[in-house]
Amino acid sequence: MQTFTDLPLTETLQRNLAAAQHETPTEIQALSLPAALTGGDLIACAQTGGGKTAVYALTILNNLSQAEGAGHSHPRALILVPTRELAVQVENNFALYGKGTGLRGVAIYGGAGMGQQIMRLRRGVDVIIATPGRLFDHMEQGNVDLSKVSILVLDEADRLLDMGFMPQVKRIVATIPDEGRQTMLFSATMDGDVEKLARAYLTDPEIVNAQPRSTAVPQIEQVVHRVTQGEKGDLLMTLLGEAREVDGGALVFTRTRHGADRLDQILAEAGLRSGCIHGDISQNQRERVLARFRAKRIDVLVATDVAARGIDVPHITHVINYDVPVCAEDYIHRIGRTGRAGRTGKAFTFVTHGDTAQLRAIEKLVGQRLDPNPPSADENRRPGGGGRGRYSGGGGGGNFRGGYGGNRSGGSGYGGGGGFDRGGSRRPR
Repeated sequence: MQTFTDLPLTETLQRNLAAAQHETPTEIQALSLPAALTGGDLIACAQTGGGKTAVYALTILNNLSQAEGAGHSHPRALILVPTRELAVQVENNFALYGKGTGLRGVAIYGGAGMGQQIMRLRRGVDVIIATPGRLFDHMEQGNVDLSKVSILVLDEADRLLDMGFMPQVKRIVATIPDEGRQTMLFSATMDGDVEKLARAYLTDPEIVNAQPRSTAVPQIEQVVHRVTQGEKGDLLMTLLGEAREVDGGALVFTRTRHGADRLDQILAEAGLRSGCIHGDISQNQRERVLARFRAKRIDVLVATDVAARGIDVPHITHVINYDVPVCAEDYIHRIGRTGRAGRTGKAFTFVTHGDTAQLRAIEKLVGQRLDPNPPSADENRRPGGGGRGRYSGGGGGGNFRGGYGGNRSGGSGYGGGGGFDRGGSRRPR
C-alpha cells in the first residue's frame, strides 16, 4: 500500500483522511492496516508516535459502520489504554476520522466525574475508550454491558502490565465473547509478559514488527550528559534555550511528583513559561495545562512518566530526562514524545554517578551504546553572569527571562453533520 486510497475504506473515511491531509501511511500503518481490515487478530510492535492509533481507529470505524444491525444500544468496540491522557488522545483521533459515520464513542477514565460518563453510556455508544480501573468501576455498578463487543484493542500493552492493570483487564475481557471477536494488541516492547498476554487473548494473530534494529526511534538524536546533581540546572537552562531558538517545545521528565512540582516552581521563578502534570493534579487541570502547551502558551512541560503517557504534541523538539527513569522501558516511552510521525527530535538524559546501572539497562534495551557527552564549563555557562548556585543563581537566567516572557497565564460533538459523537465530554481547548 502506497497511499490510504489503496485501502478498502468507506468513502466517508477516505474523505476524512483527505480533509486531515493524511495521504501517505506510516510504516506501522502500511504494515498493519491491510491485515487489520480483514478482521483477523493482530499484534503490532511499534514505537509511540508511529501512528498506531490510526490502525485500530480506522479498522473499528470502517468495520462497525458497515456491520449489520448497527446501532448504539450496546458498545461494539472496546479500547483499553493505560492512562487518561492516552484515552483523551485516542478519543480525539476517533473524532478526526469518524466524522459523518454516525458512530458514537465515549472516553472513560478516572479523575473525571462518573455522572456524566454514566449519562453518556445510557444514551448508547458504539465505541468505549477506557482505562481499566474506571471501566471496571462502571461494570461493578452495572453501567456498562460488554456482551456485544466484537473488537477489542489492548493499546500500550506493556504499560498496562507495568502499571498493574492485569487483574482488571482479565475480569473485563472475561465478559466479552470469544467467538467472532477481533483482538488487536499494540506494544512498544515485546517481552515475555506481553507475549503471555497475547497468547491468552489472541488467536492465530498477524504479527507486525515496525521496530528498527535499535529499539529507539532512529529520527531521535539521543544524547547522554554525565553530570553531578548540582550541574543539572545549568545544563537544563542551556537546552531549554536551544529549544526556544528553534521555536520548539520542551518536555522535561522527573522521577517523582514532588520533583516535578519543585522544578516547575524553579523554572517559573527563572521567568520561563512552564507547566506541570503528574498524578496528584486533577484531570481538568492537566487538560488545561496540556491545552496551553499545545497552543504554545507555555514552552516547557514538566511531567512524571504516568502523567505524560499519551501526550501527542507535534512541536516537541526536546525531551529532557532530568532524572533517569527507574524502568528502562519508560525511557522508550519518554523519548517517543518527540520525533513523532516522521519528524526529528532530540532526547537528552542527565546521568549522575548513581545512575550507571539504569543507563546500562537502557542501552541493552535500545540495542546501542549511548555515548556520554559531558558538557564543558563554557557550554554550561550562559550569558548574563551569575554564579553556579541553584540554577545558575541570580542573574544567570537573564537571557531566558526575556526569551520566554515570564508569563504563565493560561488560557460536543464534532461539528458538521453527525460526526463520531462524544456528546458533552470535556475536550482540551
